[in-house]
Amino acid sequence: MKNDALARFIYAYLAVYIAVSAFTAPCPATSVMLTRDGFWGYAVTAGTAVLALVVAADVAINDWLPERYIFYWAQARRHWLYAVAAACYVTPLFAASAYFVNAAQVFFYVGMALFGLVLGYRETQAKRGITCAD
Repeated sequence: MKNDALARFIYAYLAVYIAVSAFTAPCPATSVMLTRDGFWGYAVTAGTAVLALVVAADVAINDWLPERYIFYWAQARRHWLYAVAAACYVTPLFAASAYFVNAAQVFFYVGMALFGLVLGYRETQAKRGITCAD
């Protein structure tokens, strides 16, 4: 769905930002998850980063490159990529809520999770051929 290419790229960028900030900044919920949850915190953070890179590659290859270049796997599973990314956005809140989470982080993580679900829904609707006017 080429109309949402920029929004999907920004979504992937923010997921990479979250993963990188977990290792560099001390206060985000992902950083708290890394220090308190050990292996599982690293697994979720690394999974979020890999997922974000796949989403960014999907946008770059399927939307911005010529038609002869197609990342079939990501194109067929794009709606699932956004649903899993939404879960990855909410997971740090649950992991860090027992220790420390401020209202801005809750707003950001929940907002990005909801945005991912909207992107997945729009992708599903586009695959069915449904437009906004229907």
